[in-house]
Amino acid sequence: MFHSKITLLKAKYPTIKEIRRSIVDDIITVLAKNNIHFALDNLELYLIIDEAVTNAMEHGNKWNQDKYVHIDVAKDTDQLYITITDEGKGFTHHPHPGDHLQPRGRGIFIIKQFARVSWNRKGNSITMAIPILHTDTHSQ
Repeated sequence: MFHSKITLLKAKYPTIKEIRRSIVDDIITVLAKNNIHFALDNLELYLIIDEAVTNAMEHGNKWNQDKYVHIDVAKDTDQLYITITDEGKGFTHHPHPGDHLQPRGRGIFIIKQFARVSWNRKGNSITMAIPILHTDTHSQ
């Protein structure tokens, strides 16, 4: 069954390390205003968004403050979609056993613990899909 997506946030932010927290806060605020509930708590949600934003700024945009990180938050009936796109060259993700034990490169492993992850063909855009919890509006 096809579910159309509703855009909740579409924004771009400069590649500045110190604004990562405000980016995450903007996303969490939009979700709260739209009364969207999911199985993650705010700390888990904060963690995966921060990891994805940091990867975009560090690996994609190479901390170039002239480049932007683009944030798209959308939902359909069953899923929340958070897409983070950088202006870099992209990459091809090939997971290797033990990646989560390395001193670098744990971000994607962490994100995958909490969301279904996909990338665009270029490899400069990650989409994290998180199931929406439906609350029973008829109970008191």
